[in-house]
Amino acid sequence: MGMAPRESKAAVKKKRVRRTIIILLVVAVVLVAAVLILRQYVTENYGTSSESEIETAEVTTGSIISTVSGSGTLTSDDVEEVTIPSSVSISTYYVSEEDTVEEGDVLATVDTDSVLEALADVQTQLDELDEELEEASEDAVSSTLTSSVSGRVKVIYAEVDDDVSSVMYEYGALMILSLDGYMAVDIETTDYAVGDSVTVVDSDGDSYTGTVSAVSAGVTTILLTDNGPAYQDTVTVDETYTGTLYIHEPLKITGYAGTVSAVSVSENTSVSSGTTLLTLSNTSYSANYNQLLAEREELEELYQTLITLYKDGAIVAPISGTVESVSSTSSSSSSTSSMTGDSSSASSSSETTVVTINPNTSMSVTISVDETDILSVAVGQEATITVSSIGDDEFTGFVTEVDTTATSSGGVSVYSVVVTVDKTDEMLSGMSASVYITIEGVENALLLPEDAVQSTSSTSYVYTEYDETTGELSGMVEVTTGLSNGTYVEITDGLSEGDTVYYAESEDDSSSFSFGGMDRSDSSGSSGFSMGGSNSGGMDMGGGNSGGGGMSMPGGE
Repeated sequence: MGMAPRESKAAVKKKRVRRTIIILLVVAVVLVAAVLILRQYVTENYGTSSESEIETAEVTTGSIISTVSGSGTLTSDDVEEVTIPSSVSISTYYVSEEDTVEEGDVLATVDTDSVLEALADVQTQLDELDEELEEASEDAVSSTLTSSVSGRVKVIYAEVDDDVSSVMYEYGALMILSLDGYMAVDIETTDYAVGDSVTVVDSDGDSYTGTVSAVSAGVTTILLTDNGPAYQDTVTVDETYTGTLYIHEPLKITGYAGTVSAVSVSENTSVSSGTTLLTLSNTSYSANYNQLLAEREELEELYQTLITLYKDGAIVAPISGTVESVSSTSSSSSSTSSMTGDSSSASSSSETTVVTINPNTSMSVTISVDETDILSVAVGQEATITVSSIGDDEFTGFVTEVDTTATSSGGVSVYSVVVTVDKTDEMLSGMSASVYITIEGVENALLLPEDAVQSTSSTSYVYTEYDETTGELSGMVEVTTGLSNGTYVEITDGLSEGDTVYYAESEDDSSSFSFGGMDRSDSSGSSGFSMGGSNSGGMDMGGGNSGGGGMSMPGGE
């Protein structure tokens, strides 16, 4: 058998080119078909052509509120601590924890001997304080302010009936004296030499002879008499330069307490050492005197408490409520000697709490509000409280305290807000509570679901038409939104009650689909797709989890 003639190189090359063209044409056809199929599938399942995934909503009228929320634990309000002087002993308790008491009920009896001993100690301290007060009374603020040096009054800030501390706060002085007899003015020039004479004219046109006292860094200082020229007046030097007068050597007259009852001098008055400048009334005592007086007031209250205990021989409930705690000892661990010594020991710290009573009227929840919301929260705003331990019941409370001092939580500034609610029998201290503070509310508002409103950085809009045949949304209408509660949004302009809008149902981010030999899964991170199923004949685009977007054609020629 003879061999077939061998094809020429040109023929082989031509055949390979033809085969390559055919393969490319097949690939192109398959690719176009795949793209068309994919577009159709995406349109049917993820576009606007599927009636099952197009939602409709009608503009309705209702109420909407904006809230700030938080959580915390319930605490009882206005719990009363019943205290006695630490040196007084309890004879017998008549109440136990969780007992209900009425105002005036006897809680315990006291040892009258210990009360008498405490009274004697307090009386001794009162006598000692009176002696110290008599000595400290000599430290009272003087009713007159006098000049300690000679000079001239140039400025008087204080007027009759002025509060001394207020004048000091505003001006830093009650009046200012000139000590060396000169006013001064600085002008920006170096045309003069020290000792030169100049003419200074004030704003009233009065002329004074001035003398150059210094020339430095382009500034010339001129002195003139302080008898006449006014403090901070604008003056002209040699009809060329201007400046503001100031006191060359000033002395500020100061004070810290009292009310000005008389001003004994006037501006430009010459004074000498000892001259009365101001007369004051309502002057206060020294800080030491005031402290001693406060300590005596505390001792007086303590003395009155002891007198009442001695007379009644018992401790009575100051309010009605439930007993929360009772002291575990019949007498204080503090000894009677703690009541003696210097008067500073007689204070509230020398008292012991024997019984605490909860009035059962209200409870509070403290929540944290971050800096983006705190300016919207104010005392008096209504709040809704739920307590999981009780159930789904909602209780109405009010914001009673807003702390404007921030603390840091996770890098965010937060503020404490206290909400108070009327106590019910089921509420107990320590229960967890959720709080929703009503920041703003609108009645008879036009409402739409939030998902129905599309938003961009500059506008919000809705679709008012839907073509079931093409699956397209149209009739875009711009709207103005108001309050939102996370589910519904207020429409303030653009729509009317009863209008119908259309919108695509939100999809889960992890959705996937497959059809034919094609698979597409969001969770894989791939941006391509594959068709066919065998390595021998198919097309792969994407590359699986690699996230690629290339194309491979496995198989033989």
